[in-house]
Amino acid sequence: MVAVLTSSAQAKRLRRWRILRLGAFLFAIIVGNGPFAVSWTATRYEQWQSHRPDYMRAYGRWDVVADSATRSIHAAMLRTGKVLLMAGSGNDQGNFDAKKFRTVLWDPIANTFADVHTPWDVFCSGHAFLPDGNLLIAGGTKKYELLAADAPDGKKHEYEGLKDSYIFDPATERYEKTGDLNHARWYPTLVTLANGLVVAVSGLDDNGNIDQGNTESFNPAVRTWNDHPDLRKVFPTYPSLLLAGDGRLFFSGANAGYGPAGVAERQPGLWNLVNNAFQPVDGLPEPELNETAGTIMLAPAQEQKVMFIAGGGVGDTQTATARTAIVDLDSPDPTYRRGPDMAEAKRYPGAVILPDDTVLVSGGSTAYRADDSRTAEIYHPDTNAFTAAADPHVGRDYHSEYLLLPDGRVAVFGSNPLSDDNAFETRVEVYSPGYLYRGERPTITSAPTQIPRGSTITVGSSQPVAKARLIRPGAYTHVTDTEQRSVALPVVRQVDSRVTLSVPRNSNLLPSDWYMLFVTNGAGVPSVATWVQVG
Repeated sequence: MVAVLTSSAQAKRLRRWRILRLGAFLFAIIVGNGPFAVSWTATRYEQWQSHRPDYMRAYGRWDVVADSATRSIHAAMLRTGKVLLMAGSGNDQGNFDAKKFRTVLWDPIANTFADVHTPWDVFCSGHAFLPDGNLLIAGGTKKYELLAADAPDGKKHEYEGLKDSYIFDPATERYEKTGDLNHARWYPTLVTLANGLVVAVSGLDDNGNIDQGNTESFNPAVRTWNDHPDLRKVFPTYPSLLLAGDGRLFFSGANAGYGPAGVAERQPGLWNLVNNAFQPVDGLPEPELNETAGTIMLAPAQEQKVMFIAGGGVGDTQTATARTAIVDLDSPDPTYRRGPDMAEAKRYPGAVILPDDTVLVSGGSTAYRADDSRTAEIYHPDTNAFTAAADPHVGRDYHSEYLLLPDGRVAVFGSNPLSDDNAFETRVEVYSPGYLYRGERPTITSAPTQIPRGSTITVGSSQPVAKARLIRPGAYTHVTDTEQRSVALPVVRQVDSRVTLSVPRNSNLLPSDWYMLFVTNGAGVPSVATWVQVG
C-alpha cells in the first residue's frame, strides 16, 4: 500500500511539473510573440467553442468545404441536387477578350466540380426556373465598360448587354440555345409566372443605356420571346420582383446596380400584367437606402408577407442600413411596417428560407464592396425577432450567392470586393443550422414524385410530422432571387408512419416547378428533402 501511495504521489508531482513546464513555455511564447500568440490562442478557442454540441445546437456551425476555383456570379440549385455556378468572364476584361467563359457544376455530396462548356458571356445575365425544372438564362455581357480616362471621346461608356438566351438542362448538363431576346439586357431580372411564361425586365441595352420599360416574355413551349409593348414599366437594374398570390408582380423597391435616383423608378408596388396598372406600396423606412438590399417572401408563402432587408445608397455611396421592413401583400392597402433592426448595417445581405420557417441572414458589407460583415443572424417570423447565429469564416459582399441545399444546410459562394487586383472569393462555405444538432432527423420513407395542385398526398415519415413545406430551389445573383419561396402543406391526418397533406390549388402561390419537400418533427428538426414536381 505504501509503495502504491508513493507511486501515486510521484505521478502527481510529475504531472504538476509538466504543467508548470508547459506554462513556462507558453509564457515565454506570449512574452516574445505577444500578438501572434494572442491571435493563435483566440483562433484555437474559437474553433473549440464553435464545435461544442451545446453551441452548435444554439447557433449552428460554418465550414469551408471546398474551393471552386471559379468566379461564381450566379448560382442555381438544380433538381438533380447539383449546384450550377455561372461565371462567364467573371468580371475580368482579360477573360472577356479571350472569350474565356466558365460554368461549373458542384456536387455537394461528392464535393466535386465539373466544367460545363459555356458558349456566351453569361456574366450579369438574368435567370429563372421553367416548369420542367430547366433553368432559363437570358442576357449577358456584349462589351465591358470603358472609363473616361481610357475612352477616345473622354466619356465613360457603360457595360453593354446581349440578346442571347439559353436553357440549361440538368439532365444533360448542357446549355441549349433558344430564340433571342427582343431587347439586349445586362443586369436584367427574370421571373416565372403561374402560366409558365417567364417575364424579363430592365437591364442595360446594347448601347449601355438603361432599359426604358420594355417587357417581354419567354414561351417555353416554342422557346421564343414575345414583346409586350402594352406593358411598360421602368425599373432600376436587377429589380427584386416576386410573384404574388393574386398574380401581380411585387417590386419590393430593392435592386442592384444601375438606375436613376428618382422616386418613381424605385417606388415599391404591385404591378398588374393584365392592364399595366401599378399599385404603390408605401411605408418603407429609409427609402433612399434601398439599393443592394435583400428581399425574401417569408414562410409560409400563404401568408404573403415579404421582408425587405438592409441596403445602401444609390450607386457607390458608402452608406448602409440595418433596418428591415415587412409588408402583407394580402392587405387591401399593403404598407411596409418597420421590422427589427439587424445587429449590423450592411449592403448585399444574403437571405435564405430554412425548412423550419426561419430565415438565415448572413454576409454583406458595411460599405460599398468593402469591409465585409462576418456576421449571421436568424430571423423568426413567429416572434418578429432576430437571434444570433454562428459567424461565418469568410466575408462576402458583391457577387456572392446563397442557396438552401436539400439536406437543410446553406451553401455560400463568391464575393468580389473592390480592390486594385479585382480580388474574388472562390471558397465554398456551408452553414449547418442549429436544428441539425437537436436530435434524430425524420426521414421521408415514401412520397409521390408528381404532385397535382389542389390534391392531397400521402407521405411516409419515420417520425410524426409537425409541418411539411415545399421549398422552391433558389437561383441567386446580385442580392436577387425571384424563385425562393416556402409553401405550407397543411396536415390533414396522420396515422402511424403515414401523413396526408393538402396541396394548395393557387398556381400563383405554387407555380409549376420541381420543389424540395421537407417534413419537420415537433422539435423543429427537418428531414433531408425529397424532390417532387408540382404541376
